[in-house]
Formats: sequence, C-alpha cells, structure tokens
Amino acid sequence: CAPEGSDDLVASFPNLRGLGRLSAPPEEWAKCVLPEMPPQAQHGTLKNGLRWIVHENREPKSRAELYLIVGFGSLVEEESERGIAHIIEHLGFSATKSYENHAIVKFLESIGAPFGACQNAYTSFDRTVYTLHVPTDKAGLLDESLTVLREFAYFTRISEEDLSKERKVVLEEWRESKNANGRLFEDYIKALCKDCRWCERLPIGKEEVIKGVSAETLRNFYRRYYHPARMSAVGDFDGAAVAAKVQELFDIPPGEISPLPRDPEAPERPQYPVPETPGIVVASSTDPELSFAQGLLDCKRPRKSFTTVHDYR
Repeated sequence: CAPEGSDDLVASFPNLRGLGRLSAPPEEWAKCVLPEMPPQAQHGTLKNGLRWIVHENREPKSRAELYLIVGFGSLVEEESERGIAHIIEHLGFSATKSYENHAIVKFLESIGAPFGACQNAYTSFDRTVYTLHVPTDKAGLLDESLTVLREFAYFTRISEEDLSKERKVVLEEWRESKNANGRLFEDYIKALCKDCRWCERLPIGKEEVIKGVSAETLRNFYRRYYHPARMSAVGDFDGAAVAAKVQELFDIPPGEISPLPRDPEAPERPQYPVPETPGIVVASSTDPELSFAQGLLDCKRPRKSFTTVHDYR
C-alpha cells in the first residue's frame, strides 16, 4: 500500500496524478514493464511508414504543440556535406512548394506564433526536429499548421537562389558558434567521443561547406533522408479529430512526393557507437574569453533498452 499521506502529496502534481497505478503488488514492481507512452496517447503508422502520435492536453487552453521529427542529423553527412542537415532545416522556413519568401514564418506570426518562441527547429547529431506552438481557437488554424509540418517533411524548396540567400544566415550562426562556449563544447565532445564519428560531425558544420556546397547536394540529402518511414509527427491535441487529417496530409507514397520523390525503401539509421574509455580521462580546456569556471563529470555506460522499473533504477 502507499505510504500515509502520499495521495495528498501526489494530488499537488497533476502530471503524476495522471499516471496509472501499477497493478502488481509492491514486491513485484521492479519487474513491471513500463509502457512506451501514456495510455491516453493515440498513435499509428501510415501506409508510407510515417509514425504519428497524438496526446490531448487540456493546458494550456486553446494551444497545440506540433513536432516533426526526422530520424537523421549531422552524423550521416559525408565530409563534403558537413553542415547541410542544418542548412536544410533553415531552408524549410525560407520557401517550400506552397509557401514563398518566408510565407510560413509570416503566416505563423499572423496567428500569434512568433518566430523563435513558437516556431523553431534544431539539428542535432541524430535527428532534426521542427516545432510549432500554435493557437487552436479559430477554425482551420490547426489544419494549416499541420500542412506546414508536411511542407517541412516533403516539400522544402532547395534552389540555388534559396541557398544563396540562406548561406549568410547559416554562416553567421557558424561564426557565433566560435565563441568561448562553442570552442569549449567542441573540446568537450572531442574528449568524450575521441576517435569516433561524433566528434567529427558537429551539426554546425564546416565553413567551407556552408560557403560552397551546391543545391543539388542538398536536394540529394533531402530526398535520401527525409523519408516518411524515418519521420514521426507528434502533437498534443484532440486525437479523434486530427488522426484522419494527419492521414490525409501525410500519407503520400514515397515515390509520389513531388518534385523530389523518395526511394521506395527507407534508408537505414546507422549506428555510430562511442568507444569505451580505458580508465579515467581528465580533460581541461581554457579560453581567454571565458568569464567563469565550470566542471563536468560524465560516466559512459553501455547502450541498453529500458523496459521495466528495475531497468530505470
């Protein structure tokens, strides 16, 4: 049984209160298999392989969070492509098949979703994620916001003109990354992931690639890795009303995505393990621009699946 007073304690945490109780007796809790997602979440896989997940949250009212998760980032870039996953992420907001000249940004701002806070994206080593935080208090807003996610997924426009305009923005981000914090982060990754691909594929990329890569190289990367079967669309809205719309918008056969059709077979997600470190490694970095001291302790552990309460403990 639960400790005395625990119900009162849990009552003050709405998210904890919403979790289901374990059906097994306490002595068997460690063996209980944990669900992959809350039981209230609706989810499925479209015919083209795209996975969708919908979970309704009542707070904040009249707002929805939408995510498009692409299962690839900078790790799959070749040496001559370093930084292009990040450039493609930028180009999605610049122009697509249905939205010209930053029209996506203008539309979202017009409905109360300012750039940065409510419409954004990031590229990491193993994924690229687009996020929208939009109002739902008017008819049609959610449907068009889902359409925007589909544009990112299938229809980003990648012309030489588009690329030329966006190079300046990406180059400025690259320069900003070369500050004290950026240099120390690079040293940290190199110490943590020595002699493996992780320390050779920082998402920000290389200056010479950003300056000189062709639009054709980006289009090939986009066609190869923005595959429906390697994406997930996630949102916190009324699943019953949205599931059919997701299927209508996103369930396009890979070969029929135009003008950049995808291959029928989805690309594999390669695994790039971080090698074990023999003994204790101490790394120290200094920078003349840094105004504070910081210490980090990292413990490498073998990769394993977590399915039970005991695994998490």
